[in-house]
Amino acid sequence: MTSRSPSPSTKRMTSAMVSTITKVRPEQGTARTRPGPAAFLTRYGVIVFLVLLFTIFALLMPRTFPTSGNLLAIVADQSIPIILALAAILPLAAGEFDLSIAAVLGFSSILSIALSNAGLPLPLVLAGTLILGLLVGAVNAFFVVKIGINAFIGTLAMATILAGLNLLLTRGSLMTLESEQFARLTSVPGSRIQIVIGYALVLVLAVWYLLERTPFGRYLRATGMGRPAARLSGVRTERYLTSSFVLAALLASFAGFLLASRSGSAPPTLGPEFLLPAYAAAFLGAATIRPGFFNVWGTVVGAFLLAVGSNGLTLMGAQTWVANVFNGVALLAAVSASVIVARRGVNGRA
Repeated sequence: MTSRSPSPSTKRMTSAMVSTITKVRPEQGTARTRPGPAAFLTRYGVIVFLVLLFTIFALLMPRTFPTSGNLLAIVADQSIPIILALAAILPLAAGEFDLSIAAVLGFSSILSIALSNAGLPLPLVLAGTLILGLLVGAVNAFFVVKIGINAFIGTLAMATILAGLNLLLTRGSLMTLESEQFARLTSVPGSRIQIVIGYALVLVLAVWYLLERTPFGRYLRATGMGRPAARLSGVRTERYLTSSFVLAALLASFAGFLLASRSGSAPPTLGPEFLLPAYAAAFLGAATIRPGFFNVWGTVVGAFLLAVGSNGLTLMGAQTWVANVFNGVALLAAVSASVIVARRGVNGRA
């Protein structure tokens, strides 16, 4: 069956934000046409806000917030969410949402623990987890690209299926990792060394190179900026859409594998709590460094903005719900800023 585009009404419902952002080139926006303080804030405003937020917390809590131990904890704790945010920006760059990435992370973490506890060696545990990601990504791509189901609905359905499989594997109970060797994959026992940071850094560099320095990245962005025009230019948009879903699921499954090692346990409801921060970081990233594009370094900045805010509020004694409100407000602000930047870019061309 050949691919077809979703109906106009459905497409507007789920992809308006993505298409608005991805169709505007940064070099066509106000940052190039009207240089000055406003252009600087347009490009680096999120970074400025991160620095201000960090400074405020450091001044309010000089003995607890800016310490090396707390800063290392922030970086280590954000390593896995950053990997998931990288998974989010690949379909976003192609103009689509993948709402199953957090569910893939959760199910992969549970599956990794189950395989390890069953006595499988770590290489096979990793292979099994990545195969899961490959299958989920392929199924998502089949229904979205080949069948033509709206990505928002299709990937949400996949997330629901995986949530049910979580309950099946865990039998509704907390699953605990038994292998000490598995636990040592992300940190050194009795040491402050956090190996998980290295995994995240390698993947950040790899995805950055893929998006910014390879034909794949250019064609993926061309797909997101307008599939009919990309097809007329010879871009095989279906191939790049499919690749974006598969790579996103692979990254999410690897993040789940690392989460199993780092946390040592997995509740049956694991996964959904990671979705909002991943997309908030991605949309914050689209408003900084390369405004108008979902980009890796902007996403990293967005992730740390959320982390610094949540960490600072927690150290100040705020209740758990405050951090959730902060993340939600940050997502609204990020999407609004991204759309405003994109619209200003369009006006700058007119």
